[in-house]
Amino acid sequence: MGMRVGGNNAAWASQGPGVNNWQQRQQGMKDLMSTLASGDLAGAQKAFASIAGNKGQIDSNSPLGKIGAALQNNDLAGAEKIAQAMQASRNTAVVKAQANTQSSQTSSVLSMIRGQGGQVNLTA
Repeated sequence: MGMRVGGNNAAWASQGPGVNNWQQRQQGMKDLMSTLASGDLAGAQKAFASIAGNKGQIDSNSPLGKIGAALQNNDLAGAEKIAQAMQASRNTAVVKAQANTQSSQTSSVLSMIRGQGGQVNLTA
């Protein structure tokens, strides 16, 4: 007896509102970072307003909230500095997550080899 997984093609083709909102926020963040980097204050303010509209209330103590406050005060340099720190922090988190994944995979492979009676020499 066979089992069908999934639904009709139309269901798979259409994306839910959650995916669309995420994509809009991602595009908004790209636009914000781009306009900040290019020194376009009005463009950065517009991009931030778009993000705020899609996201709802933004915590004023968050990096994004601080960027918004700087832009509201016409402080493009301050907003760019906060955005760069936010991006650096995000990049560091991604690198750590990748390192943790690789470490887990290595441990799993070593455990599997040891479980099969093999010896592992870690010195080259």
